[in-house]
Amino acid sequence: MTDGDILMSKDSNVGECAIVAGDRWRNHMFSSGIVRLHPAANRYYFFAFLKHPLFKTQLLALSPRGATITHAKTLWLDCLIPFPNQLDAERVIGYVSALMQAIVEKEKAIREKSDLIHNLIQAELEGNQTKRQFQYLYPSISELSSRRRFDAVIYDQEYKSKIWLVENYAHGSETPQQAGFTVTPGPSLEIKIIRTRIDSETYRPGYHTLILPKNISAYGTMNVLPYLGTAKKLPLLKRGDIIFGEAGFQKGRSIVLLDNWPKCTTNAHGLYARRSDGDLQKAIYFRCIFNWYRTMRLIDIMAVGGSGGHFSPEYFDYVRIPKFPEDKQAEIARLYHHVAPQPPVKPTLDTFVDWHRRWNAGLGIWELDREMKALQRTLSVVQEQIIEGKTVKVPLNGGIKA
Repeated sequence: MTDGDILMSKDSNVGECAIVAGDRWRNHMFSSGIVRLHPAANRYYFFAFLKHPLFKTQLLALSPRGATITHAKTLWLDCLIPFPNQLDAERVIGYVSALMQAIVEKEKAIREKSDLIHNLIQAELEGNQTKRQFQYLYPSISELSSRRRFDAVIYDQEYKSKIWLVENYAHGSETPQQAGFTVTPGPSLEIKIIRTRIDSETYRPGYHTLILPKNISAYGTMNVLPYLGTAKKLPLLKRGDIIFGEAGFQKGRSIVLLDNWPKCTTNAHGLYARRSDGDLQKAIYFRCIFNWYRTMRLIDIMAVGGSGGHFSPEYFDYVRIPKFPEDKQAEIARLYHHVAPQPPVKPTLDTFVDWHRRWNAGLGIWELDREMKALQRTLSVVQEQIIEGKTVKVPLNGGIKA
């Protein structure tokens, strides 16, 4: 696979598609259920409409349904891609392409900064170990007695060798409680408890913004934000709270609440950690450390139960927070949350993507996601105008003129 290839699923999850960004995938292959598209022109315009619900709706309508799987075969070739019908159509195509490419660049930057956070934590731990050497020992009676747990794989070599990096860290470590955090389960939102419940995909005045663990991405952002209307008084989240997914196969995904979303809450599958002093840097640092644990598979090992397991509040003492130097904590926190000024010169249609690339360099993951979603909303409006045959006004100078 090469940079810019578009991959589309034609079996099972029919119509889902992604674009290859960068050269890291050049030695990777794809299955026979994937078709690789490499359009010679208007690549990002084409990709933008493959991602639009209209394309998948067409493809599903054309595809015969099997008992367990849907096969689209080559039916995707019969789907229609709308194009603008106006004098400056080429500029509109260029605008849609620029919006889509800028969105891809922001998602790429989010993934890169998430990887960089992990690498910084790993390097700090590995580079500052005491002189003690790791040696695996079978659990002793006293260790079993002190831990009082037989419900997790915390006595094997994998767990002990990985947790050793934290336990043997030269500057020491502390529990979340020692670091100033209080971990609390979210409320149950069952109808038999809250009595009244109206769910909405869009915000309505007086509704609660729902931080559901299943909607937390692996990068510490929200994929979607649903809303809940109820007369029941629910506990509210505050800016700086860390929300963790407590159960399931995606348990351990986490975010720090940094926007002032109205009446924010979570559910019983969400845990939230709060500091009384509201120190954002400390909260973000803890979230990044917790995500390192999750990436290292330590959260899965420490959890208990079937169907993906549970990571209950009482297990948080196993998550020791290494006492990194303040400047290292700040460096890690800036990658997750940092507001950067826009480049001074306003973008044109020709410089739009590069303008966003330069802005991305200074933004944290949270801000990148916020700006990416703003671009997605703009793109959606433009696409709807094209689909409905309306005139699209391009708010940028430059580009191909009619």
